[in-house]
Amino acid sequence: MTMLGAQLDDLATLSTRLQTTSTDVGAVKDQSVTLTSTVVGNVTEAARHALSEISTQMDLMSQSVAASTSQADATQWTGANADRFRQGAAEFQSSMATASTTTSEAFQAFLQAASTMSESLENYVTQLSGSLMTAQESASQMSSAVESQRANLDQVMNIGISAG
Repeated sequence: MTMLGAQLDDLATLSTRLQTTSTDVGAVKDQSVTLTSTVVGNVTEAARHALSEISTQMDLMSQSVAASTSQADATQWTGANADRFRQGAAEFQSSMATASTTTSEAFQAFLQAASTMSESLENYVTQLSGSLMTAQESASQMSSAVESQRANLDQVMNIGISAG
């Protein structure tokens, strides 16, 4: 024999569980958006900071070598050792310029890649938010539907149907 009806307490518990699920889905959505935004911001800021610090250190080193070269130029010094020193200092300055350019290019490429990743993560967050919002709304609607069913069953089974 088929049963008509349901345990009203079970339906109330199910409705409450669905509402909790809706709240949980909303919390996951919010936390996912926050974490993703934080990751993008931290990576970009760390790369910019590293580039700034490396550039500063390289500039300080170049200034030190330039000061030594200036001092050597001002010093009365001739001969093979003086020539080798000046040649080495010029090569060092050239190497530092190359290193500075390479560093700048590498970090600019990294920042561009980070920007691309940021766009990708923003698209992900948009899609995830939409999906989770739909899931949250579905859970809330199911909760309401179950609660309405419980109320209807209670009305029909326990209060009765009035005629006329």
